[in-house]
Amino acid sequence: MPVPLLCRTWLSPGLPIELFETVVAALEPAGFAPELTSDSTTSGPAPGAHDPFATGEVQLGFICAPSYRALAAADPPSVTLAGAAPVFSDARNGGRPVYFAELVVATGSDVIGLGDLAGGRFGYNDLASQSGYRAMLDRLTDLGLDEHHFAELIRTGGHRRSLDALVDGTIDAASIDSNTLLGLGGAPAGTRVVETWGPYPVQPVVVGTSLDAGSVARIRAALLDLAPGALAPFGVTRFAPVTAADYT
Repeated sequence: MPVPLLCRTWLSPGLPIELFETVVAALEPAGFAPELTSDSTTSGPAPGAHDPFATGEVQLGFICAPSYRALAAADPPSVTLAGAAPVFSDARNGGRPVYFAELVVATGSDVIGLGDLAGGRFGYNDLASQSGYRAMLDRLTDLGLDEHHFAELIRTGGHRRSLDALVDGTIDAASIDSNTLLGLGGAPAGTRVVETWGPYPVQPVVVGTSLDAGSVARIRAALLDLAPGALAPFGVTRFAPVTAADYT
C-alpha cells in the first residue's frame, strides 16, 4: 500500500508548478502516494509563523534557503534536507545545485548598479527569499549602505509580480531568481539585468523530521534517479546530492 506523503511548494509561480508536479510524481515508484499543494504567499514558513512541518500538515517541501535554515535551527528542528536538490541548465552553475540573483531594471533606466538606486523604489518578493531579498541586503552591506536609508522597499509577493511592477513602472528595480528568468527565456521585454549576485545554494527540498530514516532515504534515491528527460522542459538537468554544509 503506497504511503501518503503531503508535499507543498512555496516556489511557484516563480518556478512552474509543473516542475514540482513532475518531481512528486517521481516518488510514486518509491512507494509513496504524494499530494501536492502550493503556497504562493511567501518563499517558505517564516520564523515565528505557523510551521506546517511541525504539525504534520506538510511532510516534504520546496522552500527557499532562509526558511530551511530557520526551521532546521528551531528547538526542536522541524525539517531536514531530503539530500538532493535540482541543478538548473544555466552554464554559470558549472553543473552544481546553485543559482543567482539578478538585479533587473527598466531598459530605459540609467541605473548601472544597486548603489544607483538610492531614493528609488526597490521591489522584493518576500522576506524569506534569498534571491529576492537577502541577496540585496548582502550587496548593500558590501557597498556600506543600509536598507533603511537606501530605497523605498516595496513587497510585491513574487518574482513574476516584481517583473510586472517593473514593466508597469511602479518600481525602479528588483532582484530576481536567475531560474525564474531562465524559465522566461531571459529578462522580459522592456527590462535588463545590470548586476548578478551569487552563486547561492539552490532552493532545497526538505522533509519533516517526523519522517523515518527509511522514507527519507527512498525520497533521496528517487530524486537522484529522476530522468533528465522529464526535467528538461523546466530547465533542470538533474538532481544532485546536497548536505547541510552546502547551506551554511
